Amino acid sequence: MNNVICIVGPTASGKTGLSIELAKRINGEIISADSMQIYKNLNIGTAKVTLQEMQGINHHMIDIISPDQDFSVADFKKICYEKIEDIIKRGKIPVIVGGTGLYVSSVILDMNFEEQIIDEEYRSMLYKLSADFSNKYVHDMLVKVDEQSANEIHPNNLKRVIRALEMYKLNKTKSEHIEDEKERINSKQTKYNFKLFCLKLDKEILHERINIRVDQMMDDGLEDEAKIVYDLPKCTAKQAVGYKEFFEYFEEKTDLNKVIEDIKLKTRQYAKRQMTWFKKMPNIIYLDATNTKDKNIEEIMVNLYEK
Repeated sequence: MNNVICIVGPTASGKTGLSIELAKRINGEIISADSMQIYKNLNIGTAKVTLQEMQGINHHMIDIISPDQDFSVADFKKICYEKIEDIIKRGKIPVIVGGTGLYVSSVILDMNFEEQIIDEEYRSMLYKLSADFSNKYVHDMLVKVDEQSANEIHPNNLKRVIRALEMYKLNKTKSEHIEDEKERINSKQTKYNFKLFCLKLDKEILHERINIRVDQMMDDGLEDEAKIVYDLPKCTAKQAVGYKEFFEYFEEKTDLNKVIEDIKLKTRQYAKRQMTWFKKMPNIIYLDATNTKDKNIEEIMVNLYEK
């Protein structure tokens, strides 16, 4: 069974640097599992790896579509499996890296999106409630029936909020659906040997890293990139942390210092939601993000070839 290494963790935990060093040592190629890095021209706010940082390691699932195009989890899963097969056929090891928990789960749990039932009438009603009242109004509906999912999905991520409510209407919460997927994948013979590693560090250290990263993003031109997103008539990234906080500033409703503090706060909150998701993933192995890359790579290799 072919090994597929997965490296996850909250934003600013050091996934990029660790994965590149690992890939260099094991003849690997990296598949990005980041829901924002798929978009072209959005580099700063997504903390996209640069060509120089790649150090010659092939990276996949980065810059694959325009910001105004739709891209689903099912799309990611399909292309990711294709990339895994291609990398293995060329005698290399796939390394899936990213902070979008649902993307990673869709692959390692082999989630079946094709069989999802859609209630168009109920979905339209929820979109109308959002338009008439607010996204928060619809999110509050989810809180009442599936608090766990509600805690993991931002109120402005309307598409995911509505999907979670649809699942509940079909007598299964999103959380229960994911648990069922775990049981299903654990009960059948899988094609790949997924090894899942999660970078973890103390909250205070993570928060400081996030603050430093946001300040650096501002120096690199995050405001200009956010203006590009703001001006697009349709763009999924409008809901992404690091962009949407600028919108009131562009409309002269707030000041820049408030924007920066909001980005830092929302990024910290996002990192907490990421870890909540990762803790539910099966057979996860934690790595101390404050360790050296050499030490964490050694731990990965021990776990990878323990048998």
